Amino acid sequence: MKNYLLLLLLLPFLLKSQTLPQIFVHTDRGAYFPGDTVWFKAYVMNEGLLDAESHNLYLNMGNGDGVIRQRSILLLKNGMAAGYLVVPRQGIANNLFLNAYTKAMAVRPELYYIKTIPLIPESTTAPSSASALFQDNEIQLETYPVGDSFIAGVENELLIKSYLKGGKGISTSGRITDSAGSLSMPFHTDSTGYTRIKINPEPNTAYQVFWTRADGIDETRSALDISYVSSKVMIQDMGSDSIRIIVQSNMAANYELEARINYRQLFSSPVDFSIAGQKNIYLKRSDLEQGILQVFLRGHAGTLLGRSAHLLGSPSEVFLTPEVVFNQNSMEEKGRNSFTIALSGEKTSYLSIAITDIDMPVDTIDNIVGDVYLKPFLNNNSNNLKQYLSNKDKLEDIFQNDVKLIDFAELDRLPVVKDSILFLRGQIQMRKNEWTKFYARYQKLIFDVKKSKSGQRGASFGYKKPGDKQMVYTEVIPDAKGWFSIPRLTFYDSLETRFSQIYRDLKFDEYKISYHFSDVTPSERLYIPAKAEQGIHSGVINNHRYYYGADYYIDNKGMRHIREVPVYRSKQQKRLDALEEKYTSHAFKGKAKFVFDPHSEEQIIKRSMSLQQYLQEKIRRPTYGSIFLNERLISQSSEVNLLLESDMSQIIYVKYYDYFRFHDFGGQATLVYQLTPSEIDSDFGKRIDEQIVSGYLGGGKFQNKVYNQTLARLVSDYDYRPTLYWNPDVQLQQKEQPVIFYNNSRAKGYWITIQGVTQSGKLVFYQKRYPN
Repeated sequence: MKNYLLLLLLLPFLLKSQTLPQIFVHTDRGAYFPGDTVWFKAYVMNEGLLDAESHNLYLNMGNGDGVIRQRSILLLKNGMAAGYLVVPRQGIANNLFLNAYTKAMAVRPELYYIKTIPLIPESTTAPSSASALFQDNEIQLETYPVGDSFIAGVENELLIKSYLKGGKGISTSGRITDSAGSLSMPFHTDSTGYTRIKINPEPNTAYQVFWTRADGIDETRSALDISYVSSKVMIQDMGSDSIRIIVQSNMAANYELEARINYRQLFSSPVDFSIAGQKNIYLKRSDLEQGILQVFLRGHAGTLLGRSAHLLGSPSEVFLTPEVVFNQNSMEEKGRNSFTIALSGEKTSYLSIAITDIDMPVDTIDNIVGDVYLKPFLNNNSNNLKQYLSNKDKLEDIFQNDVKLIDFAELDRLPVVKDSILFLRGQIQMRKNEWTKFYARYQKLIFDVKKSKSGQRGASFGYKKPGDKQMVYTEVIPDAKGWFSIPRLTFYDSLETRFSQIYRDLKFDEYKISYHFSDVTPSERLYIPAKAEQGIHSGVINNHRYYYGADYYIDNKGMRHIREVPVYRSKQQKRLDALEEKYTSHAFKGKAKFVFDPHSEEQIIKRSMSLQQYLQEKIRRPTYGSIFLNERLISQSSEVNLLLESDMSQIIYVKYYDYFRFHDFGGQATLVYQLTPSEIDSDFGKRIDEQIVSGYLGGGKFQNKVYNQTLARLVSDYDYRPTLYWNPDVQLQQKEQPVIFYNNSRAKGYWITIQGVTQSGKLVFYQKRYPN
């Protein structure tokens, strides 16, 4: 026993092995409509606390075929970040899926956090009963020896699980008999489908399990599979801050015992039996972080002989339930509600609060406890983890039969990565073999400039946020592979970039800039679990009573309302309007078949092109008719040919008509507006790379509706909001905090969901329906 006490004293020095974060994403609702916005808060934890070492959370969203529709990167602050994603209106049949991972997890997709985002089909009529999932009522039964195996000659514990084919646990009665008929051991599973019984099976004896079918009368049976081993390992919560690891063996042998908390190795130590018996190893609970404790018993050749898993702490210790006290609770249309939230015994708590219409499904909202501590280690994620978290014994039953067999040794060999805030990098790319020649010319120019003592020059890089009036310019110097970086250029949403050569001898070489905002290779496809592990409650969603159409909604009186959609003119249209106003006179104004702004087109900005080449590409007609230059009809063929050969850098505006009427002229016509010599940019047509580059996902703010005056409630439009309130940035500090929100026009009630993490690492979960 002394050896094991020494092992516990050394534990603080054994905690430096590879650790991997655990992720949870709390969304404002449990299901969404096409075109909806998904508001969310991400939490990243490591070794029991919010992870301050991870700076970047990578998000991929896509469909059930694994096609990624959106890639984003979140900037974490103290292990947390809030943001939003937009559900596509088209191309998604049933559900979206979200992958979230950190740099440490990037090369192992099976470690990604996976969240199902169920979609509610567009509908304006009640779904038929056929749309509900058919639940097969045949009862299945499985048995599992506690400790993963039986040892002959000692009392063993047998776990029995009964469930419907769809996976839902159900109560049943049955018995275990031996082949001689001398044993008849009754059992009865509870409403969740679990029970445990003591059994001491005899070697060389066959056993059978009988249980009652769904009709409560007939029985079915199966053989009880019993295989004996020489040893096994179990975990027992002793209370009073003590955890016991039990190793049993019926022979003298040498074993290796490994213990892990979540992904982290706690210890690995030999366990020697000089004679058959039992050895106990005690761990002090207060020295261990929250999570799943797993122990593995291996033989001398590394063969796995037994394993066991245990959730450290009771459910009340694993997560806290905040106190919610209502000051005002209204059932009126657009009525005001207010409550206070408090969490005793914690210095600081970081929470997200979602309040949704009572008819919106919330059974699809994942529980932070289940997602952080259970789902990463369970094979089947369709279990009702919320129900089991309220009963510690049921969690032990889940672990007994459903813990994944993870290759932790391979995870321990993953290199330890250091995360850092991202900045923009770029690479100049050219066609095959052209970069080497280009770079040699570039180096020669630099050498010549050095001799003139004017200093080394690079390339011009400009950037601005959308909406800014002016770009910020700097010079960047590429390396031998074309890479350049812009230190400290960290940004949200997007940047408009402009890259061009400074040296005139290099200005017209063709190139493209490939921008990179991360050194993590983007995933090619979405990682999606098997359907049995997705935990989608589609039966509830398909039978919801909250009907929706993409361009209208139906209120609780059955009235259809057209949704107002604001229409904004594009920047392109504003530019065309300005050209029309500046260059055309009265007779030439008006709508044409085609209208072109050449100097806003990438192909014109970046390379030389004649007017003839441009018209052939743009006007999809056999000919482009007569040509008017600056509103003067060009009749001589020599003048027409000369104009057609002119470079597009001289042409500012083009209009085409299938039929144009001007004085005596009538017919097909192209109107060309040419710049004066003084207006022409001599560098126009040089290679300039202009792009929109994505940065960190912007943190748009959810607008909570406020009706603080009676008049506002009376004159405002019908309020059909499914999400009544969303706040991802609640910071609770040892005192109650008020929350105020307003009903929608339905005013039938709401769900309140509160999730988060305390500064000490305890998880917070609250979910309640009002009225009950």
